[in-house]
Amino acid sequence: MARDDYRQYAPQARPARGIAFFALVLLVVAGLGHRFGSIATPEFLWVLGIVAGLGALALVLAVIGLRRIWIEDDAGTGPAVVAVLLALIVLAPFGVAAEGALTHPRLFDVSTDRATPPQFVVAAENRDERMNAIGAIAPDDADAMGQAYPELVARSYALPLADLAQAVLRVADARGFTPLGRTSAADGETLEFIGYSAVLAFPSDVAIRLRAEGETTRVDMRSASRYGDHDQGENAKRIVNFLDALDYEVDVMTGVIVEEE
Repeated sequence: MARDDYRQYAPQARPARGIAFFALVLLVVAGLGHRFGSIATPEFLWVLGIVAGLGALALVLAVIGLRRIWIEDDAGTGPAVVAVLLALIVLAPFGVAAEGALTHPRLFDVSTDRATPPQFVVAAENRDERMNAIGAIAPDDADAMGQAYPELVARSYALPLADLAQAVLRVADARGFTPLGRTSAADGETLEFIGYSAVLAFPSDVAIRLRAEGETTRVDMRSASRYGDHDQGENAKRIVNFLDALDYEVDVMTGVIVEEE
């Protein structure tokens, strides 16, 4: 044990731990700030870039330190191992995003109706130059959407349009959507909202179009990310989950499902 008093301390161990800890605190604080609206998305994206760089730097320093500890028999194993663990926690969200980018097509605007998607009216007025432009869905994007997300299809319900609109509003409220407005047309109306990603609350504009078709009402839904050219499948997931929840809400309204008190 006396020999440990003369062992050199791996110089990378403590800096790696400090950088990794700072990156984790920065990620948590900035993430909470963005989720609760005190940090705008463009600035938050810059912070995420800094966090990723710090996490990668901490991991590299920790690995170098561990290599030196292994080869030179230096001290500092504890701080170096803690640095690796903290750095992996920091980098985990970026790994999830990378996996999503690799397994989903490069899309940021997704709809159940790829030919004539629901139109953004209020949302288009609220977007600034830093956000993605709202426009028609390109044919190539429509093809990629159809191949990647065959489950994205419109719903038809045997309910009057007014009743279904109330069901949509209840589901939107339950899922934390922020209402933007409603636009009427000859055959129906479109309800617009802001939806948010589950963890970091990245915003997407959502348009839900209701059209009367005889004794039924057709529902089409569109979700478009405000920032970034790749949604990692988030918009398609939002639409599928919302329409599944709407199916349940309609079943409750029509008595197909009876909820227990």
